[in-house]
Amino acid sequence: MRQDILFEVLTRDGKEIRLTQKQWSHISQRHPEMQGLIEEMRQALMYPTHMLNFSNETIKYYLFLKNKRAYIMVAVKVLSDNQGFIMTSYLTSKIQ
Repeated sequence: MRQDILFEVLTRDGKEIRLTQKQWSHISQRHPEMQGLIEEMRQALMYPTHMLNFSNETIKYYLFLKNKRAYIMVAVKVLSDNQGFIMTSYLTSKIQ
């Protein structure tokens, strides 16, 4: 695993998704509530409560976090080889 990759995971629907240090910096700066929730992001990709396909390239994975009383949403960009990366992630009260 390259040094700038924080994790790689196989999603429930068979996509290989990674979180890079660059994207984590973007997420944690724009959504400070995400601090400490990297493992929950992994869980959302592997065991989502809901999934929404916006296109062949963009999928949102949701996992309900009882302790936060909110969903964690992880949006991914999927490339042509069924691999991709996390674009953003945040907490939300509803699936949209």
